[in-house]
Formats: sequence, C-alpha cells, structure tokens
Amino acid sequence: MRSKYGTTLLTIALLFLVIALVVGKVYDIGLHRPPLKYANIPDVTKEYLRSLDRNNRDQGITVSDVGPFDWDNNTDLGQDKHTLNPLDKDQDQVRSGWQQVENANFIVYYEFDEDALWQGHALDVLRVAQETIEPLKELFGVYFYPSTVNGRRLALYLPSTSGKYKETTCQLLEQPNYDITNVAGVTIIQVGPLGCLTRGIVLSPDVFEVPSDHINGFVKVLQHEMNHYVFFTALNYNNDVHHYLWISEGIAEYFCRRHNGHQVRASDSINFISTNCDLNGEFTMEASYWAGESFFNFMEEYKGKNTVKRFLQNAYQCSTDSVFINMGMPAPQLHQEWIEALELPAVDSLDFENSLGNSFS
Repeated sequence: MRSKYGTTLLTIALLFLVIALVVGKVYDIGLHRPPLKYANIPDVTKEYLRSLDRNNRDQGITVSDVGPFDWDNNTDLGQDKHTLNPLDKDQDQVRSGWQQVENANFIVYYEFDEDALWQGHALDVLRVAQETIEPLKELFGVYFYPSTVNGRRLALYLPSTSGKYKETTCQLLEQPNYDITNVAGVTIIQVGPLGCLTRGIVLSPDVFEVPSDHINGFVKVLQHEMNHYVFFTALNYNNDVHHYLWISEGIAEYFCRRHNGHQVRASDSINFISTNCDLNGEFTMEASYWAGESFFNFMEEYKGKNTVKRFLQNAYQCSTDSVFINMGMPAPQLHQEWIEALELPAVDSLDFENSLGNSFS
C-alpha cells in the first residue's frame, strides 16, 4: 500500500510541476505578446489586399490570422539547412537545402554550390540590403528594424533555378499554382491582427545574369522589393488605406530609378499618360510601373522631394483619393501639370542626379 501511495503522490507532484511550467510559459508569452495592431481591419482594406494578390504577382499579400509565434525566423523555409546527405562513400558529405548569411537585420538564404557562386551572390545581397536601409528611411520617414516587427529579421531568398524560384514562392504563399512568369522578384506579406508580417522577399535567379544596376539587375530589383516591405508595413490597416496599384509600384520604381525619364517624355508616352492615367483611378498593369514612376519623378522635380515624402506619410493613414484632398492637390489639376511638365525639357539638377534611387547605381 505504501508503494502505491508513494507512487500516486509522486505522479500528482509531477502533474503539478508540469502544470506550473505550462502556466508559467503561457504567462511569459502573454507578457511578451506583440500588441494588437490591426484588430479591426475594415472590409474595404481587406478587399484592397485581396485585389493586390489577385492582380499583381510581385506583391503576394494575404489577410490571415498572424499569430504570436509566426514572427520567429525559425519558421523560415531556410531553417532546414543543416540536413546532410552522403554523395558517395569516398566523398565528403555536403550540406543540402538552404544555407544562410546574416546580420542583425537580414537573413539571406541561398543554395549550396561547390564553386560558392551563390554564397557570393548572398553576400552581395546582404551588403546592398543593409546599404538600402538609410535611403528607405530618408524617403519613407521610417524603416522597420527587427525590434519594430516583433523581432523578425527580413528574410531574403535566392533560389538558383527557375524551378526552385517558383517552388519557394509557392511554399511561402501556401499557393501551389502561383504564377511568377516574367516576375523578377516577389515580396510575400501577411496582414493580420498582430501586424504586417513579411514572410520573405524572393529574387529570381535571372537577376544575377545581368549587370547589377541593369533594369532587371539584382540591385534594382532588391531595392524595389524592399520598398514594398517598408510601404506595406507602414500602412495603418485599421483605416481605409486602399491605394491604386500605380502608387505602390510607382513609388518602388521611383526609389530604384528603373526607367529612363527621357523615354517617358516621348510623344507616344505623353499621349498614353494623358488619356489612360487618371490619378483618381487605376492605370494599366504595365503603366503602373513606368507611368507611376514618372508621376513621382514629376512630383520631385516640380513640387520638391519633401512633397513626395508628405504624400507617402499621408498614404499610411488613408486612401489615395483622400491623400490628394488632404494635401490640397486636386487630382485633375495635378494630372494636367504632370502632362505639361513632360512636354518640357527634362530637369537635370544636381539634386535630381543625387536622388535616392541612384544610391547604388
């Protein structure tokens, strides 16, 4: 009887110990739980995010229940990097899956190769990403370090083949048939009650086959995608922050200066903008990039860079149409000024040449 009684007491004690540990852990999680930032996302904002996901493939944005454990980089795809596979009995084992280089703000995941080519690409990407922080902060008025996004470092993926590029993008989006044809980079974002979580930026391997500052080189593509990271994290999703596609794509192109401003001033481009680029509406998909960039270039040249900054800071809190109203800039009048400015010779001031997007050209 004593033996059974003693065993029962020991079992009860162990159960109390386990319960105490669990309760303590839950309490600790509660103390460090990220604040509820977007507890009540309006339906109009949810539809805006869904429309971006449906209509623009380089912004994979979903509305989901982002939980307190989702921010940890331990959930990244690249955390399988320590798996080892034997090639042959007479050869050394090599790492399979993702490898990584990192600093305090980023983790760059790359695929192993014997010549260390992709490790070199990863180191270049890590350097450029770090150098891009200050220009982004200058333009947006804010940058989101890990301490401001629940400790999460921005994950950057460098798949080495087109097949791996598609596979990685689909895995991060949890959409097996996501189309990334002719897409140089993808920024994958989840928005939920705990905040805006960027699951990762995925760069196509094609961006390393051209000069880095080429229109589709890795520097400009990376800068473009990091721009999405800051813009979408800055939006206050408790409000109606519906923006036309030309806003998010145009400001990203403006930042990295992808297009030739003189070509946009050609007569056919001006005619297209005049008839197809209403500032109170959507542009065509392609024009959202080059015409959107042209609009922000116009704003900088003729209204001043601070006006671009104020435009963005207003955009964090309200819709595109409301931004124009709040800033006292009637969209029809601004559109006409834009057309007239395009018909004039390009402004080649020193300030324009030293603008944000040229930092790494």
